[in-house]
Amino acid sequence: MGEFAKSIELNEPLVSVIVPVYNVERYLRHCVNSILIQTYQNLEVILVDDGSPDNCPKICDEYAKADARVKVIHKNNGGLSDARNIGMQAASGDYLMFVDSDDWLEKNAIECLYHLLIAYNAHIAIGGMQRVEDQTNRILQTDFNGTKNVVSMTKNQAMKVFFQNGCAAWGRLYRRSVHAGIEFPVGEINEDEAIVLSLLDRCNIVAQTNEIVYNYRCRAESITTASFSSAKLAWYRHCEQNLDWIKMHYPELAYYAADRLCNSIMWSLTEIALVEEVYDPAWVSELKKCLVTHYELFKKCYNHGLKQTVRLFVLRYFPFAAYKNAIRKKRGL
Repeated sequence: MGEFAKSIELNEPLVSVIVPVYNVERYLRHCVNSILIQTYQNLEVILVDDGSPDNCPKICDEYAKADARVKVIHKNNGGLSDARNIGMQAASGDYLMFVDSDDWLEKNAIECLYHLLIAYNAHIAIGGMQRVEDQTNRILQTDFNGTKNVVSMTKNQAMKVFFQNGCAAWGRLYRRSVHAGIEFPVGEINEDEAIVLSLLDRCNIVAQTNEIVYNYRCRAESITTASFSSAKLAWYRHCEQNLDWIKMHYPELAYYAADRLCNSIMWSLTEIALVEEVYDPAWVSELKKCLVTHYELFKKCYNHGLKQTVRLFVLRYFPFAAYKNAIRKKRGL
């Protein structure tokens, strides 16, 4: 074990860690420090300043002066996807990792994922994560249940897991070849959903552990916790595109893709119902059209229970009214 560990250490390939930076002055140092103190040391840390209006550009430059592994790119604001794409273009490592600038890594995160990837000859290694409340540091959700677990999945199995559990760009280590030529869609949220199937399609093996490697900070002003807007329809749109793609390439997974699409529509309608101000009726019309288009497939996904079948029927014919009434009852109106 000792000689093997030394040989790995002496021949560690370069890992490029890409960190998009925007308006996170309060959290940036915690994030970058967690990367620089990794037990895996052969790193290239690419800080992409996405036109941040606070002191983040200065902080990034300070890190570049202090540590030769840090590279800083200053650019005009283009959003999270654009920053990640610019970071990938500048990366020179054999492996890629993405870290959001308000989150942080466990000290052995990269070492854990690298050894997992090598041990299973995988193309992507996925680590466990936990959601942490910003103000209190209280753990809201964790993947670790007290017993370490590792699974090795084929691309079909990994796609099935994605449809059931979702995905994220962070908390993973990618072989660079997996991401070659595949960029995040610029100007959209839920950008991970748009490219995940293209990435998994290139994988023979995906390895996953529930050991915690990534800490996701839950804060009120983040993109994912913002109130509903037309931009958030991107999730259901990506889900519909994924269903169309799956039916062409992996038809045996169509029910799983349809289930995720149906869930995204239900979530969108719920969020619209919670909007206090005037909403755009076109949002509901678009979602209803999608429901009608895929209704027969949705029925097959939900044929295991009367409750779900009735719920789907109500959604099909009275989508927004059903959710609005449910919200009113919940609020006692």
